[in-house]
Amino acid sequence: MVSKNDTLSRLNKEKDYEDQLVYNLNYYFISVLNDIPLLTEEEKSEIRRKLEQIRFDSMRHSEMFNQLVQMVFESGSDKF
Repeated sequence: MVSKNDTLSRLNKEKDYEDQLVYNLNYYFISVLNDIPLLTEEEKSEIRRKLEQIRFDSMRHSEMFNQLVQMVFESGSDKF
C-alpha cells in the first residue's frame, strides 16, 4: 500500500505519459504520414486507422486517469 500523495504522483505520471503519447501521435506521426513516399495509399490508410485507434484509446485512458486522480484526491483514506 502507498500513501495518497504517492498514489496521486503515480497516477499523474501515467496521465502525463498518455497525454504525451497523444501529442506525439497527432503532431509527429499522423500529420506526416502523407509525406512518406514509399507507402501506398492503402498502407497509409491502414497505418492512419491504427494510429487513430491508439490515439483514441490514449485519450480515453487520460480521462480515466483524471477520474482516478479525482477519486483519490477526494478519498478520506491515505492508503492505496
